Amino acid sequence: MKFGILLTAFLFLTMSSCQSKAVDFKNSLEESQRRASEIILGKEGPGEKKLKCLEKDDYKGALKALELQNKEFNRLIADIKKLSTDGIPEGKPLKTAALEYYKSLKDLHVFDRKEIEQRALLRTVKNNELKNALNNIMALAREKKILYAAVYEKETLLHTAVEGFEAANGF
Repeated sequence: MKFGILLTAFLFLTMSSCQSKAVDFKNSLEESQRRASEIILGKEGPGEKKLKCLEKDDYKGALKALELQNKEFNRLIADIKKLSTDGIPEGKPLKTAALEYYKSLKDLHVFDRKEIEQRALLRTVKNNELKNALNNIMALAREKKILYAAVYEKETLLHTAVEGFEAANGF
């Protein structure tokens, strides 16, 4: 009888410990999403600074803001890499999907460097070079479309991983 009670208590503690790890892991990933939103859309974030610089045709300032955005994404990705998935059902696939999503989101936003550099170049070209510069901008737009498609694909994979994680952990 005592053994049954002790076994039940042990199993309960083990399960609640795993549940607690899963909750902490989920909270960390939700915080990552908030940080990514701040990086891209935050009122004083690097994405907003980049847009304000571009409105003023301040390409050097936009590139500085873009570099800050890149560093913030790198920090976010590094923090996710540090998260432990030990003992968390479906934690590893979710972590992998989150890393791939944020890397593709970073690639998309850091790609702006090429567009900013091309826009700065456009301001200095002469008439005969204008056609080449405009063609380069069109090529960049096509590349960016591919990056957007990659982000959407990774977002779908992340959503699927979140659903599997939540089902496996009783959320």
